[in-house]
Amino acid sequence: MALTDAERKLLAELEETLTAQDPKFASKLAQPHHRIHPAKAVSGVLGFLIGLVALIVGMSSYWWISVTGFVVMLVSAIVVMSAWSTITGEAKPAASTDSREGLMSRLEKRWQDRQDQ
Repeated sequence: MALTDAERKLLAELEETLTAQDPKFASKLAQPHHRIHPAKAVSGVLGFLIGLVALIVGMSSYWWISVTGFVVMLVSAIVVMSAWSTITGEAKPAASTDSREGLMSRLEKRWQDRQDQ
């Protein structure tokens, strides 16, 4: 939901007041915060190491063990990456039909342009 001009002005005034009263706190609020989920990170790293061992062992015995090890490593890397999340004060915009309609209208325009040529 978009803010009105009055709300934007009020928010800007509040930010200026906060910065004037406590600049150290205001600078902390302005920076994004990062959080690591320890259980996910540890399980991802352990899974990656198990996958690496399976990949190496599979090279000397059966090929499907190597493939399984690679898949385990890939999934574990994704788990480790998802363990790291950024916390910001901004809400993620919800998917709206406006963006989809905008995409469809652009595609239709391109189609019409090609047909006109």
